[in-house]
Amino acid sequence: MAGQPGLQDLSVVTPLSLTQTQHDELDQALPDTSSPTPKLPRDTDEILYDSFSSPYIGLAAISFYEYLKNNNIEFRTSSKSYYGKFCSIVQSSGTGKSRLIFELRKKGVLVLYMNLREISDRGFPNRDPVPARILTECTMDCTEAEYTARCYAFFTAIFQVLWWDLGSKIPALDSRDLDAAIKAWNDAMCDMHSEARTKFFEMVDLQYNMVLKSPRQSSVKQAFRDMVQAMPHIFAAREKRKRIEEERKDKYLFDEPKLVIAFDEAYPLNKLNSHGIRLSRILCSVINSYSHDNTPVWVVFASTTSQAADFPPPQVIQNSMRVVQSGNSSYPPYHALGWDQFATPLGDMPANDVAKFCHIVRFGRPLWISLMPNGGVLKLAGQKLCDSTAFDSMATNQALAVLAQRFALDFRFGHRDTVSYIKTAVASHLRVCFSTTENGLWSDTGYPSEPLLSCVAAILLHQSPDNLPNALHVLENRIHSGMVEIGQRGDSLTSRLLLLLAKDLFIRQNPPETAIQHLLYNGNEHAELLDCQKVSIVGFLEYLFGTAFWSDSEAGEEAKTVFQHAYINFSHWISMEEFISPADSDFEELASARCDPDEWTLRHWHRTSAVQCCPLQPLVDKMIPIYFDDPSLGPDLKRMSQIFISDKVGRISNIGDPGYDTTRTHYSIECQSDLPYITLLLDLNVDSDPQLSATYLKRDPSHPETGRCLRIYALRKGYKKFSLDRKKHWFPKPSGVQCAT
Repeated sequence: MAGQPGLQDLSVVTPLSLTQTQHDELDQALPDTSSPTPKLPRDTDEILYDSFSSPYIGLAAISFYEYLKNNNIEFRTSSKSYYGKFCSIVQSSGTGKSRLIFELRKKGVLVLYMNLREISDRGFPNRDPVPARILTECTMDCTEAEYTARCYAFFTAIFQVLWWDLGSKIPALDSRDLDAAIKAWNDAMCDMHSEARTKFFEMVDLQYNMVLKSPRQSSVKQAFRDMVQAMPHIFAAREKRKRIEEERKDKYLFDEPKLVIAFDEAYPLNKLNSHGIRLSRILCSVINSYSHDNTPVWVVFASTTSQAADFPPPQVIQNSMRVVQSGNSSYPPYHALGWDQFATPLGDMPANDVAKFCHIVRFGRPLWISLMPNGGVLKLAGQKLCDSTAFDSMATNQALAVLAQRFALDFRFGHRDTVSYIKTAVASHLRVCFSTTENGLWSDTGYPSEPLLSCVAAILLHQSPDNLPNALHVLENRIHSGMVEIGQRGDSLTSRLLLLLAKDLFIRQNPPETAIQHLLYNGNEHAELLDCQKVSIVGFLEYLFGTAFWSDSEAGEEAKTVFQHAYINFSHWISMEEFISPADSDFEELASARCDPDEWTLRHWHRTSAVQCCPLQPLVDKMIPIYFDDPSLGPDLKRMSQIFISDKVGRISNIGDPGYDTTRTHYSIECQSDLPYITLLLDLNVDSDPQLSATYLKRDPSHPETGRCLRIYALRKGYKKFSLDRKKHWFPKPSGVQCAT
């Protein structure tokens, strides 16, 4: 079964060639993301500090290690001619960039971590005062020569102090104690509160001020060469590794990373100063000056924006810089930090309990579960999603972030505002980056299924009477401008808005007092989030179509009785890229990841997600999970069914026809079940009078696999907007629920 919820791999569009000038113009057009908000409360520092010592979950560190190894191979062997041994980790906030860097030490890599966040930012890991002061403070009026001198002196000091410090603590001989000594040095330097770390940067500061008196490119190259040559037991192959290489015939063994110099929270380097100089470009040109040695020493920039290490090399180099320019290629950023690392296993949480905060908080990025002991997670998530302490529903970026997270908004790459919006959304509004082209211009991004953030977005939309209309007005303007995709004639997006907002308003009519419905909630972790709670299908359909939807006829009462224990709980939409049940030939590489229809539906129930099918999916466009709360049916896996939705306009669809009874047995769906299901045919934006009809199909003895189905056909004229009045229904009074056997 395809369509597993979570982070998706998306195709990469063809890169465009940009000059340095074009990159600068694009960067200047982007909003300033150099001062991210909000700041973490002071009392979260110790909680996050402790979380860095908890067991690491996932394979991201192994994958990143291989990424660095492959980069070194490419640098030595590729015809592309890379500019320097630097690369970047680019992902939105809270996804584990800092922890990933620290985890490299467990692979035997020496890790020198430096955090460059601004002095006003109290986030964790804490700011490192010495490197942050040298590289980011008092730079607004720096000339190119002055900042180049700083970078020369800084890297010279780093390599010299590494030589002295490592040489004094790590044995010179290849012995059994070498790995233990490297581990001890790493553990001390990756402890943000350690005395050894403080002393190291004090030495760097002292040496930097001495070198700054006469900074030269030759000093950097010499310091790097001295460090590597003085410690061949660290930077060259050890004897035992030579023997392993001979046995394995692995010619790439020497490309395994030995030292990583990491600049985390590197966004201050993105600034353009008063002379039009971007600091990161000078910093990377200095890295270029010593990068021609084959030693696998890498500089890694970690940030929510790729600008720190995403640029073409300088096309004009002043004599004063004396920078070697050897290539014009850079490495694509690393994005694969993982998702759902802390999610509860499917069998460990009853379907009736999935709305509990302690369950929902485990989906998505690891930041939420890390902060749970401190409380205030919902408030912080809202501030990070909006990039503000309060939601401004009329601000375009905020409104689009809140809507896109829940309603799976798509943006047109050809639109003039899309590139800048996407970069800003990743940097400041928790949008996730899946892949990036080599020139850094285009990125595949989106909001993977993250139900906690969906609940936060729902609370923001409904916490004030004006928020939802204002946000929809922003969306309408972006649709009219051509920036937001709406599907064929607008039906795909319209129906997503219609169904989820109807559910939002329905559950807010009489919300349970114990449900979590405010961002300031800081109570019992077993309380349920309002927007993840199960909702009666009978009540929902009455709200959507009117109380007369269930007629007094025998068939209508029978259908109502059949679904009296049926519930939905979707809080957001997620998009699929495959058929619900793809052909084996299309899915061979992921065959082990397939699951049966019941498990597939239950997994979406557990994360409160509804599915927007891929554009080529036959018959249906959407799926909403149904759960039957009836113990007599057996375990949760045996209680799952579906609502299948078709947006009819512009496509051939006959799921609403009484004689069509094989919707879920179609080869592209294959969701056979003994439980009844619902098909909903929405005909929107058509030039016809409103219509609503429903037919309840009972089991056909000659086709037992088809089950029982409630088929609903709803037509609405000119359906581009719908009423937000909770007392009004979106469709006219039905003609009655008819029975067909």
